[in-house]
Amino acid sequence: MRDAIVAYIKRVKELAEHCKGNEQATKKSLIEPLFTILGYDVTDPRECVPEHREDFGRNRSAKPVDYAFFKDGIPIFFVEAKQVDRRLAGYDEQLADYFAKAPTAKLGILTNGVHWRFFTDLENDNVMDRKPFVEWQLLSDENPPWDFLTLLQKSQYNADLVRTFAQTRHQQNLLIEELSRLLEPAPEFIKLAVANIETRYLKESVVESWKPVLKAAIDEWTKQHRLSSLLSVGSAESVAQEEPAKKRPVVTTQAELDGFKTVQRLLGPNRNVEYEDTVSFFKIHLPGKPFWAVCRLKKFGEKKPSVSVPLPKEEVESMVPSLNVVPHGQRWSRISLADVGQLELLGPVLCAAWDQRWASYGAGAQETEEPPDE
Repeated sequence: MRDAIVAYIKRVKELAEHCKGNEQATKKSLIEPLFTILGYDVTDPRECVPEHREDFGRNRSAKPVDYAFFKDGIPIFFVEAKQVDRRLAGYDEQLADYFAKAPTAKLGILTNGVHWRFFTDLENDNVMDRKPFVEWQLLSDENPPWDFLTLLQKSQYNADLVRTFAQTRHQQNLLIEELSRLLEPAPEFIKLAVANIETRYLKESVVESWKPVLKAAIDEWTKQHRLSSLLSVGSAESVAQEEPAKKRPVVTTQAELDGFKTVQRLLGPNRNVEYEDTVSFFKIHLPGKPFWAVCRLKKFGEKKPSVSVPLPKEEVESMVPSLNVVPHGQRWSRISLADVGQLELLGPVLCAAWDQRWASYGAGAQETEEPPDE
């Protein structure tokens, strides 16, 4: 999915200028392609209904919403689209109306193809929040919201997980705002900091003029202090660490890459993974989440290869009774293989590990402690 999204962003940047003043061109060229990448069939009226009018009791909505996405005949989210050169401010009222009248839909999307706003109902049930929990400025943001786009895929979509994600993001935003407030230099602190520097009387305007200077100085001091600490630690450990690092570079072998391809095939098209190689092992993890490992391959291409998974020993043994399974760290198991070909036997185990990690991540849990490096 990541490569497709990157290509989509590039294409939107090329086409956005040509869609100005044309809402239909915006929909077809900028908006619908994203949902196609996420696995939805926008041409199938069983799952995507354009210009949808919801029945509100005895009444029918006066204005249609641009897209209503369904699962098993039930609306799961709505999309209100505007042409690419329209600002989105003020256009969320109609979306909020649909949101309130269709309680099964816990997601509202407002977009003009380059600006995406995602809403849910954290403040009051079935009442769309005034502020989106995710905003994506496609033309200017360095990275798209990978975490949320992964949740938005048809194969992964779950209203409860979307709401949990929104709650977590909302809490993070509140915390960032509070930290920004707490770390803002107070007048008393500014006066203390510049007392031996400023010769003028420290009236309000003088103190205020020092605020941006002090903030920049604090940032620079933090950088220098961190660098100094790293240098002191590095000099103390250089003898112990530099030479081993030179002797043991990270080399990704063909056997490890073949193992990764096998794991991808066993997981199927709806369970995406990426990899990270280290000196000690080859880790396969959730997309963009290196701390959420699905499995670790060790000694692939050597004698006695093994696979570690974040599942208890008893669960793994029940799925592969013919293989030797031992506990490996906290809540992990290690499966010994006679050769790398036995990786083919681990399809059910790998799928269970992926599902467990995805469910835990989506629920906002802390990542499971990985076994020690060996």
